[in-house]
Amino acid sequence: MLAYAVTSSSGLFLRTLWALLLLAASLDAYNTIWDNCSCTEREMSVYRGNRMVMACNISNTFKEVTINLTACGKTRTIFNQMPPGNYSKESWQLQIQGGQAQLVITNAQDIHAGEYSWMLRGRQRNYTDFILNVIGLATKKQEPTSLQVHDESPTTVRTEVIFVIITIIIIITGISAFA
Repeated sequence: MLAYAVTSSSGLFLRTLWALLLLAASLDAYNTIWDNCSCTEREMSVYRGNRMVMACNISNTFKEVTINLTACGKTRTIFNQMPPGNYSKESWQLQIQGGQAQLVITNAQDIHAGEYSWMLRGRQRNYTDFILNVIGLATKKQEPTSLQVHDESPTTVRTEVIFVIITIIIIITGISAFA
């Protein structure tokens, strides 16, 4: 009876170990194709009234694009989109197709100046920042009056990690049920 109990539990252990090794191999295969993110200049200046384009390309397809603007010490989420598509919000236009995303401002004004933080998710998450200066401001300390800003912090929850944890729990539960 004792020999049967030892053999049964070691078989369960080996099956569980095999399932975890397969899971680790599949996760490693998932992360081997990197996004290779490339973007336009990080600091740009544009004359008031002119057109401005910020763009990023990756070698994979975008799954999510989030753009935040920080101006005068306040952060505002401009876009949080699941591509593909063309999106407009106030005076900003976001165009996403495959692995290409570009933010277009056709008539740059004081409210567009600030730091743009992009979170780009393809196979991995890529973070990049742009600084936009609008040339021709009346004073350097002029605050944009028409920009309504809401304090928001970008989410830092990684859905991939949650998915992996849930998958591991399901696999272990399934193996235990078969044993």
